[in-house]
Amino acid sequence: MENSEEAPATEEKNEQPEVADEAVEFDAVDLMLHGNLQAQIRYGMIKGMAEALDEKAQLLIEAESNFEPQEDETFAEIALPEIEAMASAVTEEWIDFSKLRFWETCQTAEVEWEEYKDENGESTQRVPYSRPLEEPKDGNRILANLEKIHLWLERVHHLHEEKGMGWVSPHGCPEDGQHAYDARRVCLEKLNFTIEAIRSNFDL
Repeated sequence: MENSEEAPATEEKNEQPEVADEAVEFDAVDLMLHGNLQAQIRYGMIKGMAEALDEKAQLLIEAESNFEPQEDETFAEIALPEIEAMASAVTEEWIDFSKLRFWETCQTAEVEWEEYKDENGESTQRVPYSRPLEEPKDGNRILANLEKIHLWLERVHHLHEEKGMGWVSPHGCPEDGQHAYDARRVCLEKLNFTIEAIRSNFDL
């Protein structure tokens, strides 16, 4: 009786668990950077920064999608402080977004699998590789969010021109408004330069 009770435990011990390839997530860029430790560390830091930026940007994007204007109000007018704060955060000198490479700021490749079979046609191994995309996708959304911030800030700027220089001043002072207008114009120029620099930077 003892031997018959132990047999099932032995069979269970010899069973091999199945591992589904689909359960393992790969980043196409991480595959591309395989073996380049410095580049992998840099990209890991960029992904963290992208996630933090996207978290804030998505709050504004959601707010804009739910915005119901009252009379002649626009989203740019209501969200002016948040838009200008976000634009300032990505153009300040603490980090230079213009140094980022295009493929670090959006998705230019996706993961495909190379399947190897034995002589009986049985799959023996599946190896992931990066396949370039004809049209880049948003990916980690750094570039998409920078472009969205630029669009929002441009709308604020045009609104300022329509309403007059004293519009953003608590006291309606044209001088204060002009100062804010000039500072925003510089910020727009920086954002535009950053976006164009990223779009033309394909270095590895």
